[in-house]
Amino acid sequence: MPSAPSASKISVRETLDILDGSFRDVAAGIAQDMYAFWLGSGISFGRVDGLKQIIPRVMEFLRRQVDPANANCPYNAALRRALGLAPLSADEWARVDLNVDFAAWPDQAAIVARLTNNYARLLDITVAGKDDDYLLWEGVGVPATFANPAIEPDVEHLCMGILVLEGAASSIATANWDGLVEKAIDELTGGIPKLVVCVRAEDLRKPGLTGQIIKFHGCAVLAVAEQAVYRPFLVGRYSQINRWAAAPENQAVIGRLLDIAVSKPTIMMGLSAQDSNIQAFFAKAEAVMRWPWPGDRPSFVFSGEQVGVDQEGLLKNVYPQTYTAVTRDQINERSLVKAYANPLLLALVFSVIADKMQVMVAMVEGTIEPAARATLQQGVLALRDHLATLDNGDRLQFVRKFVDHASRTMTMFRDGAAGVAPRRYNPLTSLPLHHIAADQALPSSGLPEIAVFAGLLGIGLRDGTWTLAESDPADPASGAVKVATASASTKVVLAANGRSAIRLQQNGHIDDNEDAVLVYSAEKPPPMPRSPRSSPGRTGVLGLREVSIYDLLQHATSAVDLMQQFRSEAAI
Repeated sequence: MPSAPSASKISVRETLDILDGSFRDVAAGIAQDMYAFWLGSGISFGRVDGLKQIIPRVMEFLRRQVDPANANCPYNAALRRALGLAPLSADEWARVDLNVDFAAWPDQAAIVARLTNNYARLLDITVAGKDDDYLLWEGVGVPATFANPAIEPDVEHLCMGILVLEGAASSIATANWDGLVEKAIDELTGGIPKLVVCVRAEDLRKPGLTGQIIKFHGCAVLAVAEQAVYRPFLVGRYSQINRWAAAPENQAVIGRLLDIAVSKPTIMMGLSAQDSNIQAFFAKAEAVMRWPWPGDRPSFVFSGEQVGVDQEGLLKNVYPQTYTAVTRDQINERSLVKAYANPLLLALVFSVIADKMQVMVAMVEGTIEPAARATLQQGVLALRDHLATLDNGDRLQFVRKFVDHASRTMTMFRDGAAGVAPRRYNPLTSLPLHHIAADQALPSSGLPEIAVFAGLLGIGLRDGTWTLAESDPADPASGAVKVATASASTKVVLAANGRSAIRLQQNGHIDDNEDAVLVYSAEKPPPMPRSPRSSPGRTGVLGLREVSIYDLLQHATSAVDLMQQFRSEAAI
């Protein structure tokens, strides 16, 4: 039996298998907006400098300002305190040369490795005559490192943004100073506010939006924009971490975090939980209202290769009576999704959207039987899995392409216009999964019928009836998808109703003389005005075929009937 892929090598498709298997309850819970996302620096790895870059920068910042002629140089004193945290052996002290860049020191790597677990104490070192956060603000270079407007969101940030817009991630807590999740959502919405950013108590009173992100260690972007207000809330120094839970200015935010921690299960991504204030916080949350083990789903889930030492310590605190020698391995196994945030978040995007479509298939109006609905739901999953296999390794390009294609398809479907790039992300629905059935606007939206069409596409893929080729978003005449059989490749365009179809024609997205299929969600309207054309028998061109999913659903009872009728009317 082949070994399971590592957390860094696992594919999106393989991650979906995990979410469909032992972590199905977690995936369903996320689709229902049950989980709170706790994010750490790991989700910004490769975008924002980590400790291995920050520590050498701080050391060099101190070294280059040492004045050899000043026996009382404050920078020399601070540097020696920093080296004392390593600590250095006598031989290593002898090799310290303040005239040489820190990067060239023979023991540089060893010093950085030792200071990594002491980073908070390093940043707490003061320099005479300077602010307490001098090393943090100037040495680390907070404005350039964490608030640089040139830094673009990565896969993790964009996927978190999609989950927020899909109504599956309304509660986010993060120790990160960067503003990449916020920037991703701005990109996805075209600047329309959807996320409330909370750093201090007053921020909790902002009007509610689709999601809320609590940046409990501060926000570099806000600290740069409003230094007097937000710079004091940047938490990174040892004394700050120890004071965090008791500081009066933090109590309202901590109270909100406690409410989240006791009311929503936790999923941690890129967060080692090594800081003492995070450990103490979850211990306090356990004292307020304990999560049971076992429960109906894991209450604490980590994303990574293994449960880390500090994460295991957290599990001991949140399950104080049940985390024993007998249950330890079982709890660890049920608390770890062996995939890093990059593939896991992308898999969750596909999982949430597919779950919504399956609910829509179950509630769509029509005569099809329960078994047929179940078959269509399996078709939705087959289409989802096919999309996941299109990941070619460049996941950022993959996510951006998915957003562009999905947004173009949805705007054409709803409005009859493709729009221009960069397109705003159009969620399938902004409601979490369990709210969909009660949405009174949904039946008239055409989305349930589109979910049925997605199921048909997936069934055809699974059975080898056809293959799918992506359209070209830059080409106005390109459809939503191309369906290819052994004999032909057919452009397919989606329209919610007759109005959308008319606008699709007006905007040059369809032409009644082309070999294409126009799929309506609603009833098929009266025939649109046609330009004169020759008969198919003389030209061999089928011309535009119009198919109404709603009409098909009023006659078909089985999935086989539905597929046959669709293929007959679409001539595919």
